[in-house]
Amino acid sequence: MKYLKLAVFSIGSLFLLITGIGLLFPSQVTVIRSASFNQPVDSVYAMLHDIQHWKQWLFDSTHPVRRLTANSAGPGAAVQVGNSKITITHDSAYYIESTWQGGRSNDQICGWQLSQDKNTPGTLVRWHYTQHLDWYPWERVGAILNEKILGPSMDSSFAHLKRYFDAQ
Repeated sequence: MKYLKLAVFSIGSLFLLITGIGLLFPSQVTVIRSASFNQPVDSVYAMLHDIQHWKQWLFDSTHPVRRLTANSAGPGAAVQVGNSKITITHDSAYYIESTWQGGRSNDQICGWQLSQDKNTPGTLVRWHYTQHLDWYPWERVGAILNEKILGPSMDSSFAHLKRYFDAQ
């Protein structure tokens, strides 16, 4: 009985310690990438705001993409990619925002801000993913990996988009 009490106390203390450390981490994580394209803003905007163009640069061929709505652009347009549902929630003045709903995690907000690049005659795109986290310690600590997981995928998508424009 003495060892059982010690085990319960140890596990409880460890859980409280990990939860306390987890609460020190932020409740929201944002991953940001930027890229410049030697294209007019309207050309880049056309590729970003219409979901049917995303498969040419955003998704690799291993993920089946299924449209869920008749419209493929503008607020309300939605697709299913693997286990995730992606819905455009905002589309105006060169800013597109979408919600990515996964199977077991909190929704992620994905947005693209387009602007005229001051250094080149092209377009600057600022891309962000934002995820709000619950208080669970494994979510808070695991969110540190978002940069390592999403960052390379975002860089790869930007590279695909650059190759698409270079082929034009």
